[in-house]
Amino acid sequence: MVSVAGPMPMHVTYTFEHLQDGGTRARIRVRGDASDLYRLAGPLMGRRVRSSLIKDLRDLERQVSSRRGG
Repeated sequence: MVSVAGPMPMHVTYTFEHLQDGGTRARIRVRGDASDLYRLAGPLMGRRVRSSLIKDLRDLERQVSSRRGG
């Protein structure tokens, strides 16, 4: 996924891996090129991006579970 809107452009890669126990492992890689202003706010931006990704994955998990009936 490529984000062109918002405070800075980002490339987000989602990888899903089927586990032997029936679960799924999700890996997320986020790359971005922050301007000087956002570079100063790096730690705060990192927490906000992480929080947003966790919310997105929880929403996805709920949607998948509701479609499977569980």
